[in-house]
Amino acid sequence: MVRVVLLLVAALALGCSPTVSPQPVQGRTKLETNAVYFWKVTSSTVEWGACADAEDFRKSVKPLPFSQNSFLIYKTDAMAMKAKAQTCTSLDPSTCMDSTSGLVFDVAGTELVFTRPVLKEPLRVRDANDVERDSPCQLTQLETWTVRDQGQKFELEVTNALGLEDSTPPSGECELIETNLISRSTNMAGVRGCVITFKMGGELR
Repeated sequence: MVRVVLLLVAALALGCSPTVSPQPVQGRTKLETNAVYFWKVTSSTVEWGACADAEDFRKSVKPLPFSQNSFLIYKTDAMAMKAKAQTCTSLDPSTCMDSTSGLVFDVAGTELVFTRPVLKEPLRVRDANDVERDSPCQLTQLETWTVRDQGQKFELEVTNALGLEDSTPPSGECELIETNLISRSTNMAGVRGCVITFKMGGELR
């Protein structure tokens, strides 16, 4: 089973203080400096690329959860070249602090991008005696966040590019796992080359 690890940056709006986020400007081409942006999440979907469609492969992957109090929040630096994810207790920048998620976006115009270091996780397999163990074959995940500021609206795409890698090559287990998954998939796809895209949308508050 493939476990896709994602960290959703969300904050609970517990108070009713007004936001002082920069107001949306038609045709905005850059972000303001030293500004906190509060984006209320209103939609969430997941899209599959060329990935195995075996039920056990896909069943644990769902759209990112959100509630009526879910927000994507970040603060730009003095040059509006970087933006740090924030955790806030209300829609008031004075209640915000840097998030423990460690998300620091690179800003280019009104687009923000963050790429997490490649995550490697041993896959669990069963041996001939039906004993579960960690395989030397690891699932690799390259996670990239892209936020597009569209003025009043925003789009967030979180892509997970998956792969398989032997931690002690050549074990051959990655090939066995990939071949087995392909044989159980009606679309004859596997893990290698699979890209899962999580999408969120919403509006500036």
